[in-house]
Amino acid sequence: MKKHVKPSASNPQGGIEEKEAGVHISNVMLVSGGVASRVGRKKGDNGKLVRVLKKNGEVVK
Repeated sequence: MKKHVKPSASNPQGGIEEKEAGVHISNVMLVSGGVASRVGRKKGDNGKLVRVLKKNGEVVK
């Protein structure tokens, strides 16, 4: 993550600092076969909703 820093006594130059930060769970993608894919929902064989990968249609368990 990049953070803009105002000039101060300890950092008279100011500028842009890089800082480690967490990633929200909504921004994480599932990987199947080395390819990241979004997830959708479809009705399965038994009538219940199942999660499906958008790129290849594979069912996620």
